[in-house]
Amino acid sequence: MELSFNIINIEREELTISKGETLLDLYKREGYPHNGTPTNYVIEKVEPGIGATYAELECKRNSVILEPNVPVIIGKTEGTDYLGIYEKTTKKMITDYLKNNQYMPKKLVTTPESYEKKLIPAFNKLGIDWHKDYFCLYDECEKLIQDTGYRPTIRIKDFFDYERKAYVSATPLWTRNRKFLNSGFKWLKVTPDYDYKKDATLIITRSFNRTLRRELRRLLSTSKCICIFYKTTDGIATIVQDLLENGLIKDGDYKVFCSDKSVKKLKSMKLHHTYDHLKLPLAKVNFFTSRFFSAVDVKINKLADILVLSNYKQAVHSMIDPFTEAIQIQGRFRNKLDGDRRYNSLTFITNTNDKLKVKSDKEIEREITTQLNTYASIKEKCDNATDATEKKALQKDLNKLSFNDFLDNDEELSEEVIDHVFNEERVKSYYQSPQALINAYNATGHFRLRVIDNSHGIGKDDYLPLNELSTKDIWKYLVTYLERLERDKQNNPDFDFDAEVYKLVEMHSEHYFIIDAYLKIGKGPIEAANYAKGKIEKELRAYDIQQGEKLRFSPEVLAEIEEEFRSEVQTQCYIAKSDFIKRLGRILEANGITFKVHGDGKTGCKVMCKITEDTVKDYFDHHSYNSQTPPSYKLLRFKSELGAN
Repeated sequence: MELSFNIINIEREELTISKGETLLDLYKREGYPHNGTPTNYVIEKVEPGIGATYAELECKRNSVILEPNVPVIIGKTEGTDYLGIYEKTTKKMITDYLKNNQYMPKKLVTTPESYEKKLIPAFNKLGIDWHKDYFCLYDECEKLIQDTGYRPTIRIKDFFDYERKAYVSATPLWTRNRKFLNSGFKWLKVTPDYDYKKDATLIITRSFNRTLRRELRRLLSTSKCICIFYKTTDGIATIVQDLLENGLIKDGDYKVFCSDKSVKKLKSMKLHHTYDHLKLPLAKVNFFTSRFFSAVDVKINKLADILVLSNYKQAVHSMIDPFTEAIQIQGRFRNKLDGDRRYNSLTFITNTNDKLKVKSDKEIEREITTQLNTYASIKEKCDNATDATEKKALQKDLNKLSFNDFLDNDEELSEEVIDHVFNEERVKSYYQSPQALINAYNATGHFRLRVIDNSHGIGKDDYLPLNELSTKDIWKYLVTYLERLERDKQNNPDFDFDAEVYKLVEMHSEHYFIIDAYLKIGKGPIEAANYAKGKIEKELRAYDIQQGEKLRFSPEVLAEIEEEFRSEVQTQCYIAKSDFIKRLGRILEANGITFKVHGDGKTGCKVMCKITEDTVKDYFDHHSYNSQTPPSYKLLRFKSELGAN
């Protein structure tokens, strides 16, 4: 089994399309057979909504069109002579349609799962050579890479067996699948000859829920229709419940569109306005999960305000890919109102995570290669085993290996899964910093981006789930936060560093020790101590002593000491040693210098210096008289030269 980690290099072609044209117009102009989709192409149509499936449905030939999700199938087939094939479609319905000559040519729009389980058996039953008689179009083909990691049934094994076939999407992804090369595929980019960029706002925040709540409150007072796209059902439930509990909406003001499984879950939570298909009219506030991000046509007679949410704290998988999902979402709205506008506003709300771990391409390659080698070694032993018990044990071990995720049911390598692993890390990399995310959105070429970067300082998203982390891990996180705050301060002179540190202390007061330690000694000594409290305390003691020495010889302290004992120096009178120590201690204390006097019981990191009978010589030329009662000093001269050092 051979692995290839290189993106395939296939021949590229480019055509332009004018405003108001569809792909059907383009295909006619180019003279493609049947005025339909050209065969053996990955078609990058760039703009959503220019009629990729419409063109294939209109052309005069039999077609199998694969759609990744059910809602788009319902939307494209209901009330037509086309057959939608999904969970609720029976095999009898399929065979009846195929045998009925009233429906010619045949147009079959199916999910990948129903294609394998229902359509192929129907073809076989009727003796249809579908690989020859049908054109196969895989719509929204990026889903093959994006979803295959958790939905292996999205892959169809015989796509490349079709004589005529194509992939199409506004946002196809580059692939490592060598079958495209073997089948002579080309890449066709259909570029608009007009400005297709859309105005959009990107809000980057460290307080996701607060930012979202503020935006919703603003829109609820002005918007005719709000459409929120969010990948997490739990996150949607939280938002709806919050809106209802705070009286911002009433029951009936919202609709949620999600999978059938999620519909059942949300309805069990008393969120009854929940549907597994697009149900018009839309409500005041509408929520869409990822199955509605692409292909579904939302045709409404009002300009909606669109919110697209990414919140790694709620769910890592909620991260939106700027190069695919962000483009597809805004393309759902088809009706043009108020001139050329299809929606009122488009806003992306997201947080980023500078601690997010992202694997490099080389790390992924090593990991997959190691998994393959382990799999191949056990597979060879299993195949060569002659003892039934041994063979059974090896097969059991083989079935547990993670490399099985890269294999189809026939134990053949699926390149789409390899693409999926690389793609997941690619998307995560954009969320490691605000600038990386901004750069990604700008690089798509689809947005005129207005950026509101509220990612500086400390926000609610910085609160750590303390019960899930060790003290060492918490301290590492806090040191990372403090490092970031220091960078913010360096980059922005107006940044209020102290105020942000105070927020961090409020959020994690029980870990003030490490915050205080960082502010005093920095990251280096803490890491050198490997976050061990005892070693850090030792570093803090050394720091405090160093600071004590610096402070007690500062010009301000020296001036106070000189003034405090000026009379004693001038009159050359005796001063009790105990009185001297007491008065000196008062000056040090007033200047934040913690000290220890023999017998006072003070210990720990807070002691910056010791005051002994010999301390007097640090500041004064003097004589000591222990025979006096009480023992006394005579201060001869203040060492004024100290202030010059």
